[in-house]
Amino acid sequence: MTDAQLLEKLKKRSRKSLETAIRRFNGYVAAIIYNTGRGSLSREDMEELQDDVFLALWNNAENITDSLRRYIGASARNMTLSRLRTLKPTAELPGDAASPHGNPEEEAEKNELARLIFEEMEKLGPPDSEVLSRFFFGGQKMREIAAEMGLGISGVKMKIKRGRERLKTALERKGVLP
Repeated sequence: MTDAQLLEKLKKRSRKSLETAIRRFNGYVAAIIYNTGRGSLSREDMEELQDDVFLALWNNAENITDSLRRYIGASARNMTLSRLRTLKPTAELPGDAASPHGNPEEEAEKNELARLIFEEMEKLGPPDSEVLSRFFFGGQKMREIAAEMGLGISGVKMKIKRGRERLKTALERKGVLP
């Protein structure tokens, strides 16, 4: 089922379509929340935000005119940013205090790399970007991806292999990888 077909079913209030959307986009949403939150959100906050994104999808499906993936991605980002604004500032740590997430420079580099990877994945376009997102961020097995997207297992394997190669080439061109 394509994203457009899924959106039409969501507009008709099909609960099964919501379950499909959650399975299809859960990893994508989690990655956006994690990267936008930059380590400032608790696991519970991130899980709650994921639930909020899909609740918003359910409640607003009839108003979505853009692509489903773009709507979900924007919702995840915007809800995360809103949550970050509501967090109370904490006391400043002394300059020599260790970050609970490691070296701040390393964290910034990881976040930048994740942003570049997402950017390049989006450029691959569907269905390649969706296959990679489901496999790497959604934790789905190749068989599950193939069944849900109506592809053959060999097609999924090839999309993952080629997608990796294209991502590597793009990141090398940008000087991110040696």
